[in-house]
Amino acid sequence: MAQSRRRSAEAGIKAVRPAPAPAPQQPDSIDGLESARDLLTRLEELGRKGGTFTTKGDPKPYAFYGRIHLSMSQRIQDQLWKFGFSAMARNVLDHMSVQHDDQALVKMTQRDLAEKFGCSQSKVSRSIGELSKQNFAWKETRGMYRLHPLYAYRWGSEKQRGLVNKLGPKVLTAREIIIPNVRKAER
Repeated sequence: MAQSRRRSAEAGIKAVRPAPAPAPQQPDSIDGLESARDLLTRLEELGRKGGTFTTKGDPKPYAFYGRIHLSMSQRIQDQLWKFGFSAMARNVLDHMSVQHDDQALVKMTQRDLAEKFGCSQSKVSRSIGELSKQNFAWKETRGMYRLHPLYAYRWGSEKQRGLVNKLGPKVLTAREIIIPNVRKAER
């Protein structure tokens, strides 16, 4: 008997079959181009007219200290107070960071800086010595100083990468900027 009830219930309901899904629509144009063939045609035309394509080098990853998501140059800027530079050394460092060229070279003499800041030449000499001791800047030739690439340029920028490649690893490993640890008693 149970079967007959089920059959009678099934007989009253019509089976509905779903309609087939429509085919996916292909976009007529991609950014104004009708097809890949059109793209190739335009690229060939650009090549015939002397156009070139350039790409920048792959971006370099940041150097991380622990779990802090900062680049090396940001880390040095944030921790600059730990180096204990004198006010004159900070003035000279600021002057160098503004006045350097594409190779991080600064053309300046101690006499000119002394006149600019209104102090003695020996005070400027001591401040440059402080910067050299911590490897922020060093003397290349008479009247020519080089600012460290990690301080002069943003980490990973084209200028910073180019200068690091030009100077080579020997120069930069010999002149590594190491952020000093400051103990609570020293504060």
